[in-house]
Amino acid sequence: MHTSKFTKKILLILYFLILSNNTSAADYIEKLRNPIQFPTFTILDSKEKPIILKLNKDLDKNGYVVNFWATWCVPCKKELPDLSSLDQKLENYKIDVLTISIDKKNIKDQIKFLLTNGASNLTHFFDKEMNIFKAMKLRGVPTTILVDKTGLVISKHEGVLKWSKDKVVKEIVNLLN
Repeated sequence: MHTSKFTKKILLILYFLILSNNTSAADYIEKLRNPIQFPTFTILDSKEKPIILKLNKDLDKNGYVVNFWATWCVPCKKELPDLSSLDQKLENYKIDVLTISIDKKNIKDQIKFLLTNGASNLTHFFDKEMNIFKAMKLRGVPTTILVDKTGLVISKHEGVLKWSKDKVVKEIVNLLN
């Protein structure tokens, strides 16, 4: 009986090792079959000024990584430093990483939260009414989308991802160039 439990444990470990080694960035970041236009709603910038976020206005950019998050979301907090690192890795490719909060908290408190959780170098926006989130029919946070230089949402990932991994960075660059 003791041997069969040991064998089951070994098989379970092997199963997870095989599963983890067979995943690639493409398994996480897939191009949408039917890209959609990034919605244009008035949201707030980090200075609490209303802005319509038009992601195709800067023709010098190849695209955007846009992360939806909230302060109450533990997985969001976990991936903020990685998104910050991703932004640095994508700088030479003219791809920006932006965050859009769906939180109802005071914006100054949210900015403080971002600064203390490793996301000080990112550009932040705030959508307390969740207009963009709802228009895109997103289901939860964190959710990260890729928006190409024409303003089309070409990819969506729900959940946490190690955004600064080389495989992930390469896949983002390939999708947005």
